[in-house]
Amino acid sequence: MVRTESVTFEYDANNHFTFPDLTVKEGENLLILGASGVGKTTLLHLIAGLLRPKSGKIIIGETTITNLPNRRMDAFRGANIGPVFQRPFFIQSLTVGENLDLIRFLAKRPQIPDYQREVLFQLGLSRKLKCYPRHLSIGEQQRLAIGIVLINRPKLILADEPTSALDDKNCSKVVELLKNQTKNTNSNLIIITHDQRLKSSFTTSLNLT
Repeated sequence: MVRTESVTFEYDANNHFTFPDLTVKEGENLLILGASGVGKTTLLHLIAGLLRPKSGKIIIGETTITNLPNRRMDAFRGANIGPVFQRPFFIQSLTVGENLDLIRFLAKRPQIPDYQREVLFQLGLSRKLKCYPRHLSIGEQQRLAIGIVLINRPKLILADEPTSALDDKNCSKVVELLKNQTKNTNSNLIIITHDQRLKSSFTTSLNLT
């Protein structure tokens, strides 16, 4: 479950946001649409605990994350939240498979080769296991970024423009994969995007203006 109450944020006196209250029940998904500059990424970073609100509360499960010290917030995020950033980040000296292994290792979770292969297969990256990220296309890198999030089966997936670099076929594939993950683990998915193709895939959406 994710809930926000009276959340505001301010970069400076001329750049501030007041966000509508959100409630996403366990197992539900939310699509947040909006043009550039309305605060979509800011809101996602607030829910991920990467930014602190000027006022208001953000609750994930039973935890009010706005009350957590930085170190505890980092630990909570690592255990519960899977962020898909607009610009993917990888260890370029490691292969695709080694990047996935590293994420499991950092989370202190056992390696599950069969699940790794399943995720890569569903993302159309089965043949890229031993490739380096720099040898992937932009679309393949975006799909790998999603795979890196899914590999730890987080309770909350936060995706920032996850389909912006994908064609229609891979757009549909990625959205279904993300939705299936939340269904299988009874977790939550929040996507922010300006990609209107996603509207038909979600029953609950919010337009930021």
